[in-house]
Amino acid sequence: MIKSSILLVEDDLQVAESLKQILSSYFDVEISTSAEQAYQILQDKDFSIILSDLKLPGISGLELLKKIRGIGLTTPFVMITAFGDIPTAVEATKLGATDFLRKGDLDPKELINKLLNLLEDSDFEFVCGSEKTKNLLAISRRVAKTDSTVLILGESGVGKEVLARYIHKVSPRASRPFVAVNMAAIPDTLVEAELFGYEKGAFTGAERRKPGKFEIASGGTLLLDEIGDMPLHLQPKVLRVIQEKKVERIGQSSSAPIKIDVRIISTTNKNIEKMVKDGTFREDLFYRLSVVPLKIPPLRERKEDIPPLVNYFISKLSRKYEVNISIEDKALKKIKEYDWPGNVRELQNVVERAFILSWSGTKYVTITSDAIVTSADEINLQTAGHNQEANDNQNSITPENKRTDFTKAIPEEQQELKSCIQTLSIDNLNIKNMEKIFIIKALERTGGNKSKAAQLLGITVRTLRNKLKELKLEDKNSHLPSSE
Repeated sequence: MIKSSILLVEDDLQVAESLKQILSSYFDVEISTSAEQAYQILQDKDFSIILSDLKLPGISGLELLKKIRGIGLTTPFVMITAFGDIPTAVEATKLGATDFLRKGDLDPKELINKLLNLLEDSDFEFVCGSEKTKNLLAISRRVAKTDSTVLILGESGVGKEVLARYIHKVSPRASRPFVAVNMAAIPDTLVEAELFGYEKGAFTGAERRKPGKFEIASGGTLLLDEIGDMPLHLQPKVLRVIQEKKVERIGQSSSAPIKIDVRIISTTNKNIEKMVKDGTFREDLFYRLSVVPLKIPPLRERKEDIPPLVNYFISKLSRKYEVNISIEDKALKKIKEYDWPGNVRELQNVVERAFILSWSGTKYVTITSDAIVTSADEINLQTAGHNQEANDNQNSITPENKRTDFTKAIPEEQQELKSCIQTLSIDNLNIKNMEKIFIIKALERTGGNKSKAAQLLGITVRTLRNKLKELKLEDKNSHLPSSE
């Protein structure tokens, strides 16, 4: 059996070897002791999952995540840290992390199950409920049995890469590499080196041999994401590689080309046929890439997909944060009535945002229509928190169950935060403001009792006091009560 591969980024060798021993029965594990080293390894090899510590010597795990997403690498990224909290998890998720785990909470069996589940459904499950999408998947399964090139068309956010991964998963190449190259994310000057690779000394800075993506993907599937952004001068070379099934690294002797066996899937959100007519995309390459064209309709044209997608995202959030999440019918109705210009990606973001705004630290969360906030709306935290009123009434932390306005505790120089809390714009939804909002809302619900607020937030009283000082929410002019 061919095992899936994991790149484990952990500077503590004892911890790394322990994790490797736990995972080695199910995965091939390679250890890297720094983010810089991991980044170099990822230039030459592809992995099924990247498992990285947050705190590393040199650049952090978050910076590593940012760098690899910046070059178009879509490998699932699981962050492990001893310092996990909600704001860090939110930031990691926004940067493209697939999951977020805490060291102290890691049970070996649970960790293995999480990673296996991640491989089974996180990257290539194409959730659907409409006949349009079911028919699309049926065609995709038939196409997957062949080696024909596939061109997936559709607006941004409809799930083009997800469909490409689905085709790979159900194909005979499923056990071989799936390599994605985002043409829009790579500078024109670097695209050729990324695709074809280079020999040592081929150009200034080429200090060692580097295989290209065509070579790395051999035996599997190469996804040319956003193919419409491929530089015109490079298109004849790509066409030749596809036709001849051979590739030459930059600086390599032309008498010894490397044979490759790779299935090509391309995606674009552009009108590629118009580009061909305008002369900005080669006609011969277009026909070579589009033996089977598949178009994914925008979400507004397949609204039957919305309920199962919402349930899917809620299920993932429930597993990730170990909470029980439900959604009111009125909230789901509001979601279905929206046109979703950002398609499935926007829907996922809105569902996650609704969960964050609704969660007060309890094990049960109900998403109401007030918490469904699109980019065109403004967040009103007073109403977004209403769905927790029932839980608050039943398990009241404040005897009188009264809500005090603690925004007056914000110093004068931070009055922008007060308006941000009262009616929060999406543009102001940064990590530091989120921390302040969580703390202030917890203090509101506990009548200023810091011990109970800390319990609600899942932190110690000492940590809460330090946060109040760090975020300048408690000073000599503060109106926060001092009750513990």
